[in-house]
Amino acid sequence: MMETNFSAPKRQSAMGVLIMFLSHLQHSIRALIIPILVLVIKSKSITQGYILFGILLFLITLAIYSYLSYLKFTFFLDEEKQEFIIQKGIFNRENLIIRLDKIQQVNINQSLIQRIVGVYSLEIDTAGSDKKEASIKAIDHQSATILREKLLARTYQTANGHSHTEQSNLSEPDHIGADVNEPVSQSRNIQPLLKLSSSSLLKIGLTSNYGASIALLTGFIFAIIEATRNYTEAFQLEQNPISQLSTKGLGLISLCILLVIALLIVLGTNLIRTFVKYFDFEIRREKNFLSINSGLFDKKHTLLKPARVQISSYSQNYFQKKLNLINLRFKQAAFSTAAEADQDNKKHDIEIPGCDEKERNEILKMIYNQLPVQGKLFIPNYRFLFLMVMLRIVIPALVFSGIATSYPPLREYLYWIIPYAILVGIGLYFEYAHHRLYVSEEFIIKKSGIWDIEYQTLEPHKIQKITTKQYFWHKKADIGHLILHTAAGTLHFKYGKYADIHRMVNYWLYKVESGKKDWM
Repeated sequence: MMETNFSAPKRQSAMGVLIMFLSHLQHSIRALIIPILVLVIKSKSITQGYILFGILLFLITLAIYSYLSYLKFTFFLDEEKQEFIIQKGIFNRENLIIRLDKIQQVNINQSLIQRIVGVYSLEIDTAGSDKKEASIKAIDHQSATILREKLLARTYQTANGHSHTEQSNLSEPDHIGADVNEPVSQSRNIQPLLKLSSSSLLKIGLTSNYGASIALLTGFIFAIIEATRNYTEAFQLEQNPISQLSTKGLGLISLCILLVIALLIVLGTNLIRTFVKYFDFEIRREKNFLSINSGLFDKKHTLLKPARVQISSYSQNYFQKKLNLINLRFKQAAFSTAAEADQDNKKHDIEIPGCDEKERNEILKMIYNQLPVQGKLFIPNYRFLFLMVMLRIVIPALVFSGIATSYPPLREYLYWIIPYAILVGIGLYFEYAHHRLYVSEEFIIKKSGIWDIEYQTLEPHKIQKITTKQYFWHKKADIGHLILHTAAGTLHFKYGKYADIHRMVNYWLYKVESGKKDWM
């Protein structure tokens, strides 16, 4: 077992050699599998022997490279300078220096392979990067837990110039020897704030993430098409099977069957993704943190610190409302540039699915020390709806009509404009009806959505920048747009009354300048 004194450079667990080898092998297979298969299929039996010898030589080289990478990878903690330093690289040495006050969160995860060999990975996120800042792939759980506690302690200068250390408040004896598969607080018999059962996961899988599943299905279809093309070229077929199918065409019954199959695939994909990602999902309160555990194959243990939350949101669609399911999401600062901070990046979001109203309120009270309440209501001008109708209905209908006029085969499909206009029009109406802003002294709440209705909550002192816009043709109508920038994304309120927007901006700027609360 690795020592828990991190003041001197240390290597990973000896199993790190195997983890690095398998990781490099996995990346190589993803990049080279298609060319290798085509080469093997097209080559003669004598040449195949050379190919197999080449593959064996490549594996040996990869093993040597992994061993050298393991030897050259060291890490240590400089507590005097409050820095965590990782040294790596075989030919080009790289020193990665991470200041403790920049660390956003430290997660202890365990993939299926790591579970087999009995090690864990420790991943570090900072408030200045859009990716994992650093990762230790092979470390025992006791060392990982103690190192995480040390990394989550940060030293900074207070307003009066004195040095203040903010500890993670994770009691070391409670964590040593605990397994990441079980919450570290189980020994204290603390009841979890939320624990998802199999029935809850089933409900979540059937009522959420339709867009992600459709995108995944689309990518899978394109992958099949590309694989079929490579298959056709490798075996020198006269015509691609998919091209033959498209040439023959599909009847109405066949099309309906395909749509039903696609729907079943989407729902099945949702269920599989939900069970794999959120299996054994559990939230426990660890003093000043929320401890979140989940995962079927890849076990993840995340600590959520309330002070680091920039924007919280919860969403619910019609089916989830009937089943009393609410999805929570917390956004934290983790962007490399100001431009990227203006874009919603979900990589660093912490999701809590399937909680009920009582559990949601309890978690939000933990984050904000009180339950966010909706303040004064601000409604967008009707021009919000008018512009969307022009952009999404009128212009596309005119363009399609023009194309169909010049291309006769499309004329028989002109009637599709009517159901398209009705469907999109209903969606735009709900988008306008749900576009609302609620402002109170302590909270800013933005409501939005068409199917999934989302409420985003922001505290005024977390605002980094405010942008207001007003086009010259809106001046007479006193209409403008508001954008609130944070370290974890933005909140937009469009087509509001510009005079109201100016009053709110002045008030928030005063709150930020005069307040003593830190944004993180």
